[in-house]
Amino acid sequence: MVVGLIFGNQILQLFGASEGSLQYAKAYINVILLGTMFNLIGFVFNSTIRGDGNPKLSATIMVVGCGLNIVLDAVFIFVLNFGIQGAALATIISQCVTAVWGLTYYTKGKSNLKLHKANLKLNKSLVLTIAAIGSAPFAMQLAASCVQVISNNALRTYGGDLAIGAMATINSIIMMVGMPIVGISQGAQPIIGFNYGCKKYDRVEKTLKLATITATLGLTIGWLIVQFYPEPIVSMFNSDAELVSISVDGIRKYLIMMPLIGISMIGSNYIQSIGNAKQAMFLGLLRQVILLVPMMLILPKFLGLNGVWFSQPVADLISCILTFILVSREIKSHRVKDTDVENVA
Repeated sequence: MVVGLIFGNQILQLFGASEGSLQYAKAYINVILLGTMFNLIGFVFNSTIRGDGNPKLSATIMVVGCGLNIVLDAVFIFVLNFGIQGAALATIISQCVTAVWGLTYYTKGKSNLKLHKANLKLNKSLVLTIAAIGSAPFAMQLAASCVQVISNNALRTYGGDLAIGAMATINSIIMMVGMPIVGISQGAQPIIGFNYGCKKYDRVEKTLKLATITATLGLTIGWLIVQFYPEPIVSMFNSDAELVSISVDGIRKYLIMMPLIGISMIGSNYIQSIGNAKQAMFLGLLRQVILLVPMMLILPKFLGLNGVWFSQPVADLISCILTFILVSREIKSHRVKDTDVENVA
């Protein structure tokens, strides 16, 4: 938060902000950074509540937070005319509500785990284990920011501010379609982890298949809608005719491999769930860094703006193939273990 407030201009320019968009980006980020603590606390409690065996409450908190954010956006932007700062303020307030709600669950709710002073002392072995397993999603988040820097600068070079605006719209649509898949992935994680620890490999495999099929089906439906009806979807986010045109062209190309993303997401999450930190790190970085960054740097040189749009589907295809291979090998090793146990019995 402190670094962001002090070096805001430099960071935003690094991320591709132009002279025309810098003032709006700075107005938003200066407010949103003040809510960093609420954001982190809310995120942590939402995840741990799910792990505590109360996924319904975790989902409820998330839905209420999102709903409150939407309502406050409308009030602050359209009623009180706070502009882009109003959007940031709405986000902070909703994050504060989710953080307080999560804290209340552990202090006054029916949680299995309770917050006690005696348990707040860090345990080195536990911290190292958590850090190892959490290194994969952490690396993915960090990598996503790095990729954003490369992507925005490529977009600004080959398409200008309109291309950056189009990508913002595309990312918003991806979030709408992808969040249910993230929910499926996170929901499957404790089931896979618990059963893997109990050596119930048949349940692990069943959960993996069900999550992958469901995610692929959902993404395929989203892909069909995006490919055949992109204009109405894009128009929900902006009304500028030129920006809508660029966004429609971009989203069709950028998400051409969308049905395959579920295999990469669920597969990477599966490897993380069984505690294989090194492979989880590799798969976490594979799609969004190891493959995407070179594509972002190479393809635009030959295809211009289309090179930016096609970078993601190329990375998605290769990532899907490699993830499928690694997960298949892991499943085969489970079956060997099951056979060994049966032979011993």
